[in-house]
Amino acid sequence: MFYFPLNELKVSPVVSKKISKKAVIRNRIKRRIRSLAKSVLEKGGFAIVAKKDISEYNFEKLKNEFKRVADKIN
Repeated sequence: MFYFPLNELKVSPVVSKKISKKAVIRNRIKRRIRSLAKSVLEKGGFAIVAKKDISEYNFEKLKNEFKRVADKIN
């Protein structure tokens, strides 16, 4: 996760083809990252790079992990 100081929230999820060759799965991961960011983060620019396939993970587990990482930044 990379942070850029901004007055509004902007999220740019990055999911490479190494994660999944199928665009449907990569887009699902991007949607989940955007949803997590809107629920956890307040303002700033964020570039979030997915390191592994999180498409099948439990959403609550992802949310807790995302909060933990976001708290390190703030």
